[in-house]
Amino acid sequence: MSKNVIPSSYDRQTVWFLPLLFLALLFVLFVANTGWVFQVSMALIFLISSLGSFILIPHQIQHNEKDLILKRLAGDIRINKESIEKIEVIDFSDLRRKIGIHGLLGYYGYYNLAGFGQVRVMAKAKNELLLIQTSGFEPVVVSVDDSRDFINSLKE
Repeated sequence: MSKNVIPSSYDRQTVWFLPLLFLALLFVLFVANTGWVFQVSMALIFLISSLGSFILIPHQIQHNEKDLILKRLAGDIRINKESIEKIEVIDFSDLRRKIGIHGLLGYYGYYNLAGFGQVRVMAKAKNELLLIQTSGFEPVVVSVDDSRDFINSLKE
């Protein structure tokens, strides 16, 4: 059973956002005259949000003859290819966050998709978002580097 890896990268904004946020946090913690409780709590909030993104958002998307596999540290999500009803490209501006991570190392949570309803977003970037609708799993939105290649590779 061969596995094909589908490229999914962080966008440039996310790649630059984390180091700049970290530097700003260091500036606030060491220059501002605050107590150690504030410093530790800010560091913990930053650490928890970053780890939440790494754990919940797929670090790799694979597919084989039977399944589409979203590889995450919190456990893989397997979507049977036969259960996929529709895959369509969507625009990030159509999503409205209900609850979840928004922008720190990606996007994760439940969002409302305009004209559709609630979807689960697990995306590294705002670009090349794909809505995957299945018969046995809630609608999920993922990001890939090239949506056309992704859709063509699933048809093979």
